[in-house]
Parts: sequence; C-alpha cells; structure tokens
Amino acid sequence: SSLAGGQRSIPSMLQQEKEKEKTTDIPLQMIMQMLQNIQGKTDNIEKNTEDTGKRAENIEKRIENIKKSKEYRKKSGECRKKTEETDGKVENLQQMIQQYDVRIKKN
Repeated sequence: SSLAGGQRSIPSMLQQEKEKEKTTDIPLQMIMQMLQNIQGKTDNIEKNTEDTGKRAENIEKRIENIKKSKEYRKKSGECRKKTEETDGKVENLQQMIQQYDVRIKKN
C-alpha cells in the first residue's frame, strides 16, 4: 500500500525514526564508555601523581636525615678527638702529680 506522490505511511516513517535512534544510541553508548575509561585513567594518573609526590617528599626527608647523620658522625669524631686530647692532658697531670708526690716524700 504505497501512497501517491512518493509519500510514506506514518508507520513506516515511525519505523525509520526508530532505526535512526538505534543507530545513534550505539555510538553514544560507545562515547559514554570511552569517557568513563578516560575518567578512570585520569583518576589513576592523579593518584599516581600524588604517590610520586609523596615518594619525592620521602626521598627529600631521607636525604636530610643522611645529611644530619653525616653531621652527627663528624661531630662525634670531633668529640672523640677532644676526649683523646683531654685524656692525654689528664695523664700528663697525673704524672706531674706523681712527680710532686715523690718530691714531697723525699723532702
């Protein structure tokens, strides 16, 4: 049952519109899926960036601790040297005292 002048029936026009909707729904669904994937990847990138920032901070803290540790070792070495010098002076004083004791006992 075709209509005069190449006109289509309303049911066939509705059917054609439904077909158009179906074909446009698929690409929209694909686009939505792609957008969700992009959002997920963006979230992962943000998380990885935060993690990298935290790692960098930890590395900086470790470097500071290493520097402090080197300073402490240096100061510790200086203290050890001063202690050895002091021990040497104490030994000299003890020897001097012994010599004075010997002299006093002789007199």
